[in-house]
Amino acid sequence: MKKFIQNTLQSQKVFYRYFRRKGLKRFFKENILETDGSNHSKAKSIALGVFIGLSPFWGFHSFLAITLSVYFKLNKVLTFMTSQITFPPLIPMIIWLSMIVGAPFVGHTSNLENQSFDYDFIKNNITQYIIGSLILSVSCALLMGFLSYFILEKFSPSRKKMVRDH
Repeated sequence: MKKFIQNTLQSQKVFYRYFRRKGLKRFFKENILETDGSNHSKAKSIALGVFIGLSPFWGFHSFLAITLSVYFKLNKVLTFMTSQITFPPLIPMIIWLSMIVGAPFVGHTSNLENQSFDYDFIKNNITQYIIGSLILSVSCALLMGFLSYFILEKFSPSRKKMVRDH
């Protein structure tokens, strides 16, 4: 298990180095706009990646992203890229949002003011966290899927070519 976690962390480091080297504009153009596949498939890849990234499957995000993108025949780079939403500075915010979203669905809710998010807190509120995390991941995946589809439709190179031809 320790080796698996090290490999997952290593894959995130490789991705971040690759992303920094290319820059946002070039990365977006080469890996999103100019890749094979329809905008519908790309949007589903982004939605799947966001779902996996925000889901409570900590430590398995990279494995799940690649495996499910192969299974559903989606864009592996996009799915992997968007599953990396859980980088360390955002993790406390994701846990906090998951706890808030899950609070109405469990009988006992915790006061989140002046609370330290340590192991005991999470252990005592795991149901609230898991339910909130799943709801948050599904809703964010749907939102990002639709949003990315409309953005891809607007900036698609094939669309620009069709406009120039007419």
